[in-house]
Amino acid sequence: MPSISATNLSIGYRNSPIVSNINLKLRTGRIICLLGANGSGKTTLMKTLLGRIKPVSGQVTYNQTNINEMSAAIDHPSFFPYLSGRRNVEVVSAFWGLDVDPETALNNAGIDRAAHGRKAKDYSTGMKERLELCLALVPRPRFLFLDEPQNGLDPDGITSLSETLRSYRDKGNCVIISTHLLHEIQGVPDECIMIRHGQAVQVPDLTGVNLADLYQRR
Repeated sequence: MPSISATNLSIGYRNSPIVSNINLKLRTGRIICLLGANGSGKTTLMKTLLGRIKPVSGQVTYNQTNINEMSAAIDHPSFFPYLSGRRNVEVVSAFWGLDVDPETALNNAGIDRAAHGRKAKDYSTGMKERLELCLALVPRPRFLFLDEPQNGLDPDGITSLSETLRSYRDKGNCVIISTHLLHEIQGVPDECIMIRHGQAVQVPDLTGVNLADLYQRR
């Protein structure tokens, strides 16, 4: 089974760890939530697993997969603001060497057809989040990393996002989402990685677990 493993991993910048001694495994067919307060190291962990920054120590191992099978919406905005939504999809598709129909991709992300030709900078906050998700899905990654994807979404948007992520998981992929907004993510992930006080604890089974209780543990 394709997976990403971290062994004795410490992450941070300029050799200064933010989170230390991380041991975890991310498997396909799962939605995994990175849960922690702002500044706890969620985004840094994502970038380290993606190979974008070097770990302070330890290692990341890719089993039956590689960096080319990963995609992310982390650095916001991750789209071209002065291009239309349609043109954004065309550019990203060309980068990956793929033939993707922009209209279908945008529709699947919940972006109204009337907005396809508008510049992305003029989208609402929620629509920008949907566009970032749309572009991250273009290469059909095996591992999809999303940083606070529910930001700016109304209740219908959150429901639509949850359905999209579950559908993508059910196709045999792994979705990794970071959040600190508990009420908006409860019931979505299959497992959780709690980042708190410089440590990361993997909770592989959330059956009967309330994320709010987990978040408040000391």
